[in-house]
Amino acid sequence: IILVAGLLLQLVLRKLLFYPIKVSSDSMAPEIQSGHKRYFIHPKLTTVVLGDIVLVRPNSAEADFLCRVAAVDGDKVKIAAGQFFVNGQVKKIFEPRLQIPEDRSFYMPEIEVRPNYFFCLNENFRNSRDSRTAGIFERGQITAKVFRPTLFF
Repeated sequence: IILVAGLLLQLVLRKLLFYPIKVSSDSMAPEIQSGHKRYFIHPKLTTVVLGDIVLVRPNSAEADFLCRVAAVDGDKVKIAAGQFFVNGQVKKIFEPRLQIPEDRSFYMPEIEVRPNYFFCLNENFRNSRDSRTAGIFERGQITAKVFRPTLFF
């Protein structure tokens, strides 16, 4: 009875709270590649913080974007000469193909992340869309957060 109850509980948790999704893009490569399966949790059941990998639904797109939260409430972000700055400190260095102002991997004017908004970036910045092109994301646009199960999964 205990074994059956445990398996039933695990099945319910997997289907209702922690649902698996097969990733269909390389936006977070090399960490998460196309074809990998990850478990996601609804954002209302957890707290989204800096560094989390989330699914966001931009207003201008029909599909969710998989990206990492790179800046939160009150942070000032900009990209200058291929370097990503948060509050004046270099957090990431891009290696853009074209060093022109139109390339958002090389230059983006400074913006401030408003309260309840997130600035998200992808690991594979050349082959994906994120806050550089879609703008900052409102908390309500986050549809799920990557959940790293450690027990029973």
